Amino acid sequence: MKYYAERNNLLNNNNFFISIDELREYFLQVYRYFDNMKLFDVAYRGVWQSEMYKEDYQIHPPTMSPSPEIFFINHLNKDNVYPIWEHYDYYSEEDLFTVVEILYDNIGSYDYKERAFVKDEHKREFALHINNLLKLYKNGFYLNEKHGFIMELPNDAVNALMQETIPVSMDETVIEQLKTAVKMFYRFDSNEEQKKKAINILADILEPLREELKTLLNKEYEVSKNDHDKIIFGIVNNFNIRHNDKKQHTEYSKSVWYDWMMQYYTSVIITYYKLKIHYE
Repeated sequence: MKYYAERNNLLNNNNFFISIDELREYFLQVYRYFDNMKLFDVAYRGVWQSEMYKEDYQIHPPTMSPSPEIFFINHLNKDNVYPIWEHYDYYSEEDLFTVVEILYDNIGSYDYKERAFVKDEHKREFALHINNLLKLYKNGFYLNEKHGFIMELPNDAVNALMQETIPVSMDETVIEQLKTAVKMFYRFDSNEEQKKKAINILADILEPLREELKTLLNKEYEVSKNDHDKIIFGIVNNFNIRHNDKKQHTEYSKSVWYDWMMQYYTSVIITYYKLKIHYE
């Protein structure tokens, strides 16, 4: 439901931002909302079954095994993270965003009747409430529901690319590589070296497909097959992505061109698998 101010475009969000202290406080309210509904019980305690005349017994271990304390230590390399309500006030930005990602990944319940985990609907609601806060922090952040990590608010092109449906012809290994590259590049704390490695992963996906890619891209437009190859691989081979020698071009605006490279190679990979289906 859109209320009066939103319906009439009267919101002045461009001038309203929240600080890290406010974000932590609002985060705690969101966390308590879901915790009170016991949607982290599966993560913290596992699934327990009761039988008449018998003691409770565990039918599934905690998803944050062996315990939430150790789980958070392993993923943040520090203690004093859990219990959340006790330590949240001291979280750095990196701590807070990492905790949000972990909670998103582990939120859920267990349907004893169907003997199945229920996660998707809870994850959607959690992301909705968190994103309403993240968009007001600094220049705006976003918990990507498809990939499960926090990133800066994407432009329309990046957002459309990240929501692209994965072609059915793409095998699991490539899907895993693609997801790894996307997370490595777009995660909120990614640095220049991580972005470079992400682009490299995408080039590695394409490398064994080079000959078939030339043929597929030439199906509708008759040009030299090697022209496609030079365009695609000339970027990573000459701009200090895959090689490190004196012939490489290094003096360019990496923050701008890395973003283009990431979008370009992701698009080429998706296009290859779509064309593969089309011409089969």
